[in-house]
Amino acid sequence: MIYTNYWGLGFHPFGNDNRPETFVPTRTAALVIAKLRYALGMGMGTSALFGEAGVGKTRVARILQAEFTAARWRTAYLPNTLGGARDILAALDPEAAALAPSGTSGLGELERYLADRARENQPVLIIVDDVQASRGVEFLETLRTLQNIDHDGVKALSILLLGQAAMDRRLEQASHFNSQLLVRAVLDPMTDEESRLYILARLKAAGSRQGIFTKQAADRVVKFSKGIPRQVNRLCELSLVIAYGLEEGRVSPEIVEMAAADLDLLPPGEASFFRWPHPAPAVPDEPAESADSDADGEDILATLAAEPAG
Repeated sequence: MIYTNYWGLGFHPFGNDNRPETFVPTRTAALVIAKLRYALGMGMGTSALFGEAGVGKTRVARILQAEFTAARWRTAYLPNTLGGARDILAALDPEAAALAPSGTSGLGELERYLADRARENQPVLIIVDDVQASRGVEFLETLRTLQNIDHDGVKALSILLLGQAAMDRRLEQASHFNSQLLVRAVLDPMTDEESRLYILARLKAAGSRQGIFTKQAADRVVKFSKGIPRQVNRLCELSLVIAYGLEEGRVSPEIVEMAAADLDLLPPGEASFFRWPHPAPAVPDEPAESADSDADGEDILATLAAEPAG
């Protein structure tokens, strides 16, 4: 029996499959999406989304891509800058890319393709991820050139660049591309309140009808993850697996500490104290077997879920 059955869940709530129903619109994410939706939708050239690793930049970008695709835009998502013009064309229109002569860069075909879309009033969105890891500037120079294509003053292309803080340096190297950004958005880590809401919302999306994490356990997740959604997911996923393996009725703070030690997420001063498979000394918690205790944990997290997410 897999652990989803054990916990009464329909799927892994903290998996990395980007299910639409597991997206939690925190205040920060909602504001960033609104800002980028407006800038990209108005054809305002190139925008950039900055944020540290694991904060959810790709998830935000994929949500925007789905919205623009549904609005009949041509869209493409490129996971890195390792390709070239032919790769961009292939992501936008595989058939058009297949017709491009072999042995060429594909830049001319891509430029003609974008010019045709502009004439047809067909907007195009290109999303490029992991820009800070660029090994050179050729790809970025190509994008900078493409954004100048228009028809009767109407831009053919909107571009969204994703990356960590070092992306600024890469853009600076590409003919000061960073100075041409029209919108710079920053996706910050979640607040403690948003992190607790995130845990509850993901569990409920998977069908949870019980307080799987005690309040103290949820607080440990918040502390060790530092508001980074990827770390919340990793920590909660492993905690559920450990609790399932130990046949526990709920995830306790001690179990979260075991998971955190295994993932090297414990603060340095605690790393030698909590180490799998030796659980930490018991921390006072509400009685796990008490029905009232279950209700209290649910009430606290339900209160957070009832507050507007922004």
